[in-house]
Amino acid sequence: MQVTQSAGMGGQWPTHVQDLSDGERLVVWAFRRWVSGPQHLSLLAREFDRQFRRSEARPALQALDAALTGLTRHARRTIIYHQPCCGCLGADEVCLISIVAALQSGAQHAADAMAQWLVRREGVAEFIAALDDLAECLSGSGHDLPYRARQRGVSSTTTAQPLSLQVH
Repeated sequence: MQVTQSAGMGGQWPTHVQDLSDGERLVVWAFRRWVSGPQHLSLLAREFDRQFRRSEARPALQALDAALTGLTRHARRTIIYHQPCCGCLGADEVCLISIVAALQSGAQHAADAMAQWLVRREGVAEFIAALDDLAECLSGSGHDLPYRARQRGVSSTTTAQPLSLQVH
């Protein structure tokens, strides 16, 4: 998988980290740290120890690692993300938090459909299983993500794609 850093997206979905819930921010922060390289893994582990109940910190970290390893192996295309401290959000980052939120809300079909936007068909089950484990750990530690379903009557053509491939 190639991972590229990008500028924001338009549309009805959140476009800035400040628009996210605490749980969503945690998932985006963890994703960005993981993809930024192994030098961030000890920081990631310490933050999970802080954010999760003691019994769920390691399983949450393992689930994140499994999900992102699956994403790495089966990505449909270049996955676009922002630098760890950037305030903007990209479409792939919003997709990731939307999948976790859908899993927490019991919207399995929506989660599967969104996962197919990021991952090739043969990797969807592995990716979803790992994200479901992460979603359970998040819920168990009080990090429930809001499920933001597309509003009825809103054309899917109004959702913009990432605007550029510049680094923030």
